[in-house]
Amino acid sequence: MRLLYVIPRYGAQFTSNVTHGELVRELHALGLAVDVLSFTTRTGAGGTAGWGTGFGTERVYRHVQGATLAERGLGKLAQQGLHYEYFFSMLKGYLHLTRQQAYDLIHIEGTFPLGAVAALAQHYGGVAAPYVITTTGGDLFRLPGEGYGYGHYRLPRLLMGLALRRAAWVRANSRLIGRLAIGYGADPQRITPLPVSIADFWYPATAAELPAYRQACRAQLAAQHGWSPDRPLIVFVGRLISLKAPELLIAALPAIQAHVGPVQVCIVGPSRADPTHGDYLAYLRQYAQQTGVAQWCTFTGGLPPEQVRGYLAAADLLAVPSRLEGLNRVVFEAGAVGTPCVISDGAGAAELVAAYSNGLVVPAGDVPALAHAISRLLGSPRALHECSQHAYALACSCSAAAVARGLVGVYGQVLGDQVAGDRG
Repeated sequence: MRLLYVIPRYGAQFTSNVTHGELVRELHALGLAVDVLSFTTRTGAGGTAGWGTGFGTERVYRHVQGATLAERGLGKLAQQGLHYEYFFSMLKGYLHLTRQQAYDLIHIEGTFPLGAVAALAQHYGGVAAPYVITTTGGDLFRLPGEGYGYGHYRLPRLLMGLALRRAAWVRANSRLIGRLAIGYGADPQRITPLPVSIADFWYPATAAELPAYRQACRAQLAAQHGWSPDRPLIVFVGRLISLKAPELLIAALPAIQAHVGPVQVCIVGPSRADPTHGDYLAYLRQYAQQTGVAQWCTFTGGLPPEQVRGYLAAADLLAVPSRLEGLNRVVFEAGAVGTPCVISDGAGAAELVAAYSNGLVVPAGDVPALAHAISRLLGSPRALHECSQHAYALACSCSAAAVARGLVGVYGQVLGDQVAGDRG
């Protein structure tokens, strides 16, 4: 089976791409012949144009966006109407490659812009190969008062509906996103929930070695920040935006401390500008002062992955108080270092947490419930230990190898014995 894996950017220079490179590696190991289509700029910011390599032996074709004056003119129109400048450049590159190379199936990362590109290429451009879309919350969200997600814009919304209706199959990264996709017109019988993978990097030790690794990380960070090593530590990890709602953890802290005594909170992640609160990190610092818990709150800002892993490993608990989120991959990254979580049901990963029992699920936006769940786990070393073991099991189910096997199952829904034969 020949598969084309289509993604906006692809290469070792992009840290977030590592998971895709590992996934392609595992698909190769399962017997699939995989090419990658990605995109670059005239200055080569996405890699050298034309055929090249990626993370290993896979072939990668990088199409130049905005290569001509005419394309750049179309880009201005695309930005106005579609809110994505390079839409027509992507369509051109997609048509160019799929007319030159024959593929049995096309894997599309994202409903917009690439899902829309695939739908138009199939409907108007004569591309015969069926496509499978990986869809995420960032594509589909349309929330009052939140400027997040292409679903806010009329034309992208219409094109996402077309893309999901014409898709041979939809891989939703959570059941929550699957339900949103159905609202856009996706066939409920052709949706498979399958979470994204996490990179091999996030697994620093075997299950047996994790306690010593966690203890070492805790000691190092306690010394760095002047924390008491015996004080419970709760971490939040993610971009500081209103959808992720880190302020709810701060709001819950007085009630948590009333139940279990002094608790340290560490909020890890880069600040973002918010239409209501302005600089979100500054807002959180001010909110901690107003709530009277500033002395118990540490804010690190954005950190490289190797440091984030250390904070996750040092923590007793990860807090995920999201208002709405398609998945929240950090739950799996925390699990890879044995850290359980308390998560809101507004995050797509909550359904997996409930299934694996690696933490507790609370209603989104409910501060008393968040405080109660955190206090309950911190007050029970036995429950924390059991959740830690389950967290590692969940993380193992989200490895590149495990997710690649899941994807081959999805591809088999479309192509049947052709995929099974390649695996044999």
